[in-house]
Amino acid sequence: MCGITAVISNENIIYDLYESLYHLQHRGQDGFGITYLNSGKINLIKYKGLLSTADINDNLKKINSTIAIGHVRYPTKGANTINECQPFLKEGINYNISLVHNGQIWITDKLKNYFKINNIDISNITSDSIYLLSFISYHINKHKTLDSLIIKNIISELYDLFEGSYNCICMIEGYGLICFKDPHSIRPLITGFKGDSYIISSESVSITSLDYKIMGDIYNNELLTFNNSRINIIKIKKETKSLKPCIFEWVYLAREESILYDVNVYQARYKMGEFISHKLKHLENIDYIIPVPDTSKPVALAISETLGIKYREAITKNRYINRTFIMNTQEKRKTNIKRKLNIVKKFIENKNIIVVDDSIVRGNTIKHIINLLKINKANNIYIVSACPEIINENVYGIDIPIANDLICHNKNKDKLLKELLVNDIFFQDISDLKKSIQLFNPNLKEFEDSIF
Repeated sequence: MCGITAVISNENIIYDLYESLYHLQHRGQDGFGITYLNSGKINLIKYKGLLSTADINDNLKKINSTIAIGHVRYPTKGANTINECQPFLKEGINYNISLVHNGQIWITDKLKNYFKINNIDISNITSDSIYLLSFISYHINKHKTLDSLIIKNIISELYDLFEGSYNCICMIEGYGLICFKDPHSIRPLITGFKGDSYIISSESVSITSLDYKIMGDIYNNELLTFNNSRINIIKIKKETKSLKPCIFEWVYLAREESILYDVNVYQARYKMGEFISHKLKHLENIDYIIPVPDTSKPVALAISETLGIKYREAITKNRYINRTFIMNTQEKRKTNIKRKLNIVKKFIENKNIIVVDDSIVRGNTIKHIINLLKINKANNIYIVSACPEIINENVYGIDIPIANDLICHNKNKDKLLKELLVNDIFFQDISDLKKSIQLFNPNLKEFEDSIF
């Protein structure tokens, strides 16, 4: 998943860049990095862990830069080391280039053969992102001077070669910034402005929280160039492929304040709750609707208000534990789920309850919750998922694992109930999930939803 951001201005913007990364911390917890331009030269700093725990303030005080890019890492591929934290930097004969990438590149035979034929060294490539950087550096360094047409042609060729999902921001020494997305625009990327300053970010919340105004989403087939504090939007190909944003952004990944393709995440989640409520109308004597914190709260609230059943936040969350879904090992996930979640017994003991979660992936969280509910003597337990059964792995930058690790894979409802030991379980229909978003933007005709 990851989060990327960039700021370009006529003034020192390093603190805006840092604050923007802070608002993207939910998209990556394993490390972060910043590339900035100082005296015409690219400088790079990287840290492991969270922004809040890194000793970076002294470094920031020393930086005066008008162009910077940043990245928070959520590893789906590659080693969990500081060397794998982005941005990446590559030196060239004519241009040094730094890149941040959100998504997942497929390392196809076609891609490897291209690099081999053109003698582009891949012997030390440990990240899919470096394939992008190496390709761009190889082509840009064929030129002593750059213009938007040259860059457009390079990205057009990249479109023909690279498969998967990619949001990319590149800083080019002596030129400025360029920004582009994969042909289906799977991951979100948004632009904003404040005076003569521009910002690019994975989510709108990291733009508006810094008092920048939203310009709009970056779409597939768009190349943005920023130089001399001027923005230029260029069409990459004559024909544009279909827009397919990842539907899981609205289900779980994005913050609820964010607006993606003109759809507020909170409103979409609330609609998910309204749509699935019709599957629950037959349940009798339900005492409480209870969300699994925090993403499912709007879903649970909508169910509560639609069905007229009391809403209670009876599953509590330890605020000092980070997102467990994006932790990089199963052991870490299970350990921290136990640390993270607990129960308010008053609303559980001898009660009939509906527990609402955003999704059920590996089953770690829901199994732990069910165990806590049974220990605290819940009477009848019903589970609701805001999205359909997740039965396939994700290959577009979300750590949804191989299919056999998914609790719903190759299981019918009876087998799942037998494993979970609850009274019933309900999943959102894919058509209703799509409608919960399309109601706010009918132009969103398709989604990347291959995990369902």
